[in-house]
Amino acid sequence: MVLLRAFYSVCVFLVGAVALVMPRGYSVGFFLACLTGLLLWLPCRAGLWDSKTKWLIGPCLVYAVGHMAIALVHQWAWRSLDPYVPFVLLALGVWAIRHYKPNPLFFWCGLAVGAIGAAGLAGYQAQLLGLRADGFNHAIQFGNVALLMGVLCLVRLLTVRGNLWLDVLMALGFGAGLAASVWSQTRGGWLAVLLILAWMLANVTRGWRPVKRAMAAMALLTVLAIPALQTNGIVQNRVMTAVHEVQSYWLSNAQASSVGSRLAMWAFASKDIADAPLIGQGAEGWKRNRDAGIQAGLLDPFVKDFSHLHNEFLDVAYKTGLIGLALLLALYWLPMLMFFKPYLSGYGAEVKALAMGGMVLPMMYMDFGLTQAFLSHNSGRMVLVSLWMCVAALLLNATEEANEAASKAVHTNVR
Repeated sequence: MVLLRAFYSVCVFLVGAVALVMPRGYSVGFFLACLTGLLLWLPCRAGLWDSKTKWLIGPCLVYAVGHMAIALVHQWAWRSLDPYVPFVLLALGVWAIRHYKPNPLFFWCGLAVGAIGAAGLAGYQAQLLGLRADGFNHAIQFGNVALLMGVLCLVRLLTVRGNLWLDVLMALGFGAGLAASVWSQTRGGWLAVLLILAWMLANVTRGWRPVKRAMAAMALLTVLAIPALQTNGIVQNRVMTAVHEVQSYWLSNAQASSVGSRLAMWAFASKDIADAPLIGQGAEGWKRNRDAGIQAGLLDPFVKDFSHLHNEFLDVAYKTGLIGLALLLALYWLPMLMFFKPYLSGYGAEVKALAMGGMVLPMMYMDFGLTQAFLSHNSGRMVLVSLWMCVAALLLNATEEANEAASKAVHTNVR
């Protein structure tokens, strides 16, 4: 039992620590936890789903099965099923972490180490090689995942205090995540970050004096403003480029740019959704219609290799219809509101940090989805299930520990 506890402590550490610093690193911790969990579960065949986990595992299973069925309608092939397998395996990882109870500090430290490692790799690529930082991934995916890890470090820093070295590590992880995202030149992932951070501050600082809350908000805004205020810096250049591309699209229908191509694809695809409203037209349907649009002069050849619409919600609606979109929205909203939100109050800081992390995760994914089909990439899927596996199982472990401690305290007082 002790060895398995140590093993799973390493697993939850690896989920963040190697996610961005090695090829397919985002899969290592998850598959170690789930496949080992399968071997440990087979002899006992314990229940994988109970009343405490139904609002996390249930939406994941329904999303996976529903999208598998739709995908098979469009194309009878294993690659139609493969993307959704991790959402099924999630239950095994949650069961194992709940059963063997790894140290949650390994998870938080892994996130910080991973963000710092991503910043080091991004800095090397951007500053020394003069490249757009992408690690071993797509640049947008790399930058957004780094930003997500940094924000999760901030969740821990704001919620649980008292350990100086851990506070310093979380602060470094937050700053490193921001830096890696900036060096990746990712813009879309920042669209709703301020709203998410405002929600975090409102929940964390509830009960603080107004002056202290204002100081915390100003400190956070100052940190976020540093890259934006650099003269001729990456952030300013990327923002000005985006503004120019929007203007060029609206004035002259210029589509051969990052923003222009997105706007053109969104306008083009929006007209086709009604042709197959329930289960969509599939990935191959988008490619056929995209190529036909290029030939007809409606789309620029610039988009000829784009396999998705660079908007999660529109891409899912186009390829899997309103049913697929409903499953995606349920995947994001049900665990957030029904599983994690009830734990935001009534428990200690450790539980609150994990609950807030579980809610921030889909919030950030919905933000990323505004300009990128995040779950269409393996990295997007694996990071979501890996982090949800950890925060959900560790949350339930921490809740049980808190309840046991409270029960012991009551018995002690009675005596």
